[in-house]
Amino acid sequence: MKSIYKILLLLSIIAVVSSCKDDEKDLFNDFGQGSFIRFVDEAAPPTVSFEVPSEASFSLPIEDVNENTSSYSLDLIATVSGTQTTVEDFITITSFPANLTISAQGIADALGVPLSDLSFGDNFAFAATAVRNDGVEFIGQRPVFTPATDTDPATLSGGNTSFNLLDGIGYRNAMGFNFFLACPVFVPADAYGTYTVSQDEFGVANSTFDVTAGPDGPNSLTFTGLFTQPFNVNIDPVTGGATIARQPVEDAFFGYAGGNVNTNAAPSFLFSCTGTVTFSIQYTVDLGSFGTFKLVAQKN
Repeated sequence: MKSIYKILLLLSIIAVVSSCKDDEKDLFNDFGQGSFIRFVDEAAPPTVSFEVPSEASFSLPIEDVNENTSSYSLDLIATVSGTQTTVEDFITITSFPANLTISAQGIADALGVPLSDLSFGDNFAFAATAVRNDGVEFIGQRPVFTPATDTDPATLSGGNTSFNLLDGIGYRNAMGFNFFLACPVFVPADAYGTYTVSQDEFGVANSTFDVTAGPDGPNSLTFTGLFTQPFNVNIDPVTGGATIARQPVEDAFFGYAGGNVNTNAAPSFLFSCTGTVTFSIQYTVDLGSFGTFKLVAQKN
């Protein structure tokens, strides 16, 4: 299993030097194993219950996949009541395997606020820096490639961990993850109403829409006005997790026939107690998929 990770890990710098005097050079000697920390048995939970704030936490074992990591630290990006705050080196671990424990109380302490300041629907993201034994750092963010222009050279920015490792559920990565504080219980009536879109990465949704009772029982909702056609959403009453089966919502996206939406592996939520929608929606047409994009809205 470890060999799979060794192949997939993205190197921060790969230098390949060729020379006419060195025809027998083994180019693979220029490759090295990246540092990658993962959860041993299960991935980080997408939600943590906040019904009893003092008990809101999770603790999971993590491991050093390639056994070449000298330290692992997490930066905390907290979004509390809509305000984002970053705490660097929130947690640092230097010996593996280890238990990674994250609690609401620990987050409140790091932010310098009372636990009561945290609330349902608040989000906490974590970005890791894993330092290899030779001092090379591996950042738990996707690399971003910017093509060259007439005036500027191409650049590579962001992190240096392959998006396949970060997005693949089977890899249980501990390099980049996040969770929400979940409502105590999903109350359908509290979810009904008119919402305003605050973020639409795909750029096709309308600015407002209505949520009403759906056709499949008390935890089913119907969204009307977000796209040309209404669509249905099922809510997990314990976690607030939202599931959208593949459904038609537009005649076409960008001229391609058969505009559909659905959720896939990326978590989506509707928190009735805060009136917050955070969906990761896959947009598809008859010929294929445009990919998955975030849509965020708030009840008026």
